[in-house]
Formats: sequence, structure tokens, C-alpha cells
Amino acid sequence: MKTLISWLAFNNDFKPDTPGVNKEGPTFQFHQHFYKTYDRHVLLSSGNERKEDLKLTHLLNEIMRNFPNHRVEPRYLSISDVIDVNEIRSKIERLLLEMRGDEIDIFISPGTPAMQMAWYLCHISLGLRTRLLQTRSLRYSKSSIPELIEVKIEQSSVPVSAILSEERKSDSTSSYAITESLQPLYKQAQLAAQADRVTCLIRGEHGTGKEHLARYIHDQSARRKESFVSINCSALGDTLLESRLFGYKKGAFTGADKDTKGLLETAHGGTVFLDEIGDVSLYMQQSLLRVLQNGEILPVGATKPVQIDIRIIAATNKPLEQMAEREQFRWDLYYRLSVVELHLPRVKDRNQKEVEELLTLFSKQIPLEMRREKPLTLSTEAKKAILNYSFPGNVRELENLIRQLCVFYTEEVQLRDLPPKIQSPKRSSTEPEGFNWADHEKALIQRAFVHFKGVQRQMCQALGYGSINTLRKKIEEYGIK
Repeated sequence: MKTLISWLAFNNDFKPDTPGVNKEGPTFQFHQHFYKTYDRHVLLSSGNERKEDLKLTHLLNEIMRNFPNHRVEPRYLSISDVIDVNEIRSKIERLLLEMRGDEIDIFISPGTPAMQMAWYLCHISLGLRTRLLQTRSLRYSKSSIPELIEVKIEQSSVPVSAILSEERKSDSTSSYAITESLQPLYKQAQLAAQADRVTCLIRGEHGTGKEHLARYIHDQSARRKESFVSINCSALGDTLLESRLFGYKKGAFTGADKDTKGLLETAHGGTVFLDEIGDVSLYMQQSLLRVLQNGEILPVGATKPVQIDIRIIAATNKPLEQMAEREQFRWDLYYRLSVVELHLPRVKDRNQKEVEELLTLFSKQIPLEMRREKPLTLSTEAKKAILNYSFPGNVRELENLIRQLCVFYTEEVQLRDLPPKIQSPKRSSTEPEGFNWADHEKALIQRAFVHFKGVQRQMCQALGYGSINTLRKKIEEYGIK
């Protein structure tokens, strides 16, 4: 099929100060002079389909009246900001991919400069059969009719990539300390946010800030004005999780007294965060794979699937690779989810300066939330004890500690006011004494081996070895199994 696609020219397709269609406008002129080789014209409106675009309706009616054999399909793309290239690109990118089997001519004359830039970016990056076309109007034409011009782009043999990036400041960054070790990670997340079709898998222990990172990706993406829905997959059994995610039809089960949309459908246009994805059963994994592959869900009790447009971000602290090897997790789902992997460090793996930054932030921020008149203050001994504590519960445990202290203490917090486990933390029985480097290195590798369930790629990254071969030699040398 040969498809023409373009935006409604909000101004030039219509006569000024009247509701009438401008027959010298770009869309009407294209149909009058150049349409005959096309099977259809997909005409785009930046409006929302829930509210009829009267200008689009007027233009469609005029084209049908003058060219009854021309097939025109209106599409509403719900663009909230017509100069936001990233938002526009994400919407038209999905539309073009739906038409990947077509020969597509993109008529770039109508639309804002941002819309034209988005067409160009899609044309050079998607690898589809697309052409960029524009017209020269009759008054500037060298002939008696408007001219059709193909915009040809000669690409260099040197690989080139471009990322259009506008980092937005939002509540998800102002209420959180992105410390030195997190800055490269959040930079990666900001780049991933711009690639709308890319799924992300966030890995890290409980309390490291996985949901915060997921929300940051959403806030930096073109979907930021739509819903962000967070779902804890481990908290629900199969039956309840299925009905919550996919919705259900009336009469599907006892108590289903009306059609109810699931969380995935209500998040249409936005982002869904699936926390604890490693706890999902094989049955539910198959259903989620269908969402990722086809962009559709099947409500409980329904016979027809429902198309949805969502971005999925998943998170886990489970070794999904080992689970897949044991056939507890689907490899195909793992590869669908882990297009981009982001690893959050534990508090104990971050330096003391960073922990102090978090402590300072929470000591100012949490009292404000609790409507205290002044920030929390700590004595030198209390602060030192907190900074020396390992925080196995990570950032969440540190945050909860400050909340607890804010509840009970209005004056300076002393060492004796801290929980006993922080006043005098127990030394690990497996931690070697003395200053023998080999003993400490062996203990650290053993700890990483247990934590990462023997996955050497993750161990190597966490331990900071430059080569996985170095790690393998150390494992053999120390006899670690």
C-alpha cells in the first residue's frame, strides 16, 4: 500500500477569519494535483479524539465533496505541546511503525517546525520506506501549478547518531539526592527516557530507589503528562493480579457486576512500573509478553483484545538469568524487558560523603513534610554513628530512621537516642580481621558471589575488576565455590 501522511495545516488549510477551507492551502492542493498515485492519506490532528476537531472535520468534508474517490483517514495524536519535538516524535514514531509494511510518503509542509523536525528524525532513524515531500505553492511556482519536491538526505558513510535531549527539572529530582555515584546512572536513565519504544529493567536491592528511578524516566519522557502507574507484582496472586492489570468483563467471576478497566488500560499513553517482576508466575509472564509484543491486553472474560499504548519499566532484585536457566522465568520476556538495564548500588557500596549528602537532605526535607519548625540536628557522635552504619535496608532504612527521630526528638539528637543496632553495630562473623589484603579481597568476592548468585558479569561490575578474566582467576585462586 502506498500511504501519504501529513499534519492538518491549522492556519494555511483554512481561509483567514472564516470557517471555510482554503482551496489554495497545502492539503487541498496536494489532493488536487498530486494524490492520484496513493491508496490513502492519513491526516493527523494534534487534538484529542474525545473532542472533535472541527477544522479537521471541515477539511475532510471538503476533500470528500471534491475528490470522492480519495481515501482520507483522520487520526488524533493528542499532542499537548506542538513545539515539543520529543513528544511529537514518540507519537508519530509509533504510528509509522504500525505502517511498516507500506510505502510511506511524508508530506512535511503542514505543521510546526517541531513537527517537521520530528518527521526528519523518524525518516533517518526508523529504517522504513519513507520519503520526505514538500510543495511549492502556486504563487512561488515556476509553472502554472504547484510543484512537488522530494527532500533527499545524503547520509555519511560514517555512523552518526543524534539524541535530542531536554532534561526537565521535576519533583522526582528536587526531592532526591542524585549523588556522585548515581549521576552516570541517572544520565543513562535520562537518555533512555528519550527512546520511547525502549523498555527498561531496573536492578537493585530493596530500598535502593528503584521506583524513584522509574518515575524519573517517566518525568523525562514524552509521556510525562500522562499517568505513571506503579504495581507491586509480589503483593498479589495470579487471579487478583490478572484482574487488576488487565481488567474484566461483567460476569467474568463472582462479584464482577460491571465491566472494569485494568491498570494497564487506565495508564494508556503513560508509563507502567512493574516492581518485583521476578515474583510473577509463568502464567502471568505469558500475558505480559503479549503486552510487550503486540501492545494489547485481553480482559478477564473478554474475547476481543484491547489495544493499549504504554511504556513498561520493570524492576527486580532477583537473578533473572539464573531463574531463566531453571525455567522459572521466560527468556523471551527477560530479553523484552532488559533492552536497557540500570543497576542501583546499595548504600554500603557508596562512599561516606554520599551517605552524608543523603543524611543532610532527609534532615531538612522530612521535618518540613512533618511540619516541624526547624530541621533535625544531630550531635557529632550521633552523626558519626549513622555514617558508620551499613544500612542493609539501604536508602529507605536511612529515610525511615530520620522519620523516627523527627517523631521523638525536637532537640539535638544524641548518640544514646539512636537505635541500639546503630549505636554499636555488630561485626560480621565472616569479615576478616587484620590488614592482610588477600583475606579482605577473598571475603569481598565471597560476599559478591552470594549476593549475585554466582553471576560473574554482575560480580565483575560490582567489584570493579576491569576484566571478567581477572575475576575468574581470583575465584580459582581463592577456591571460591
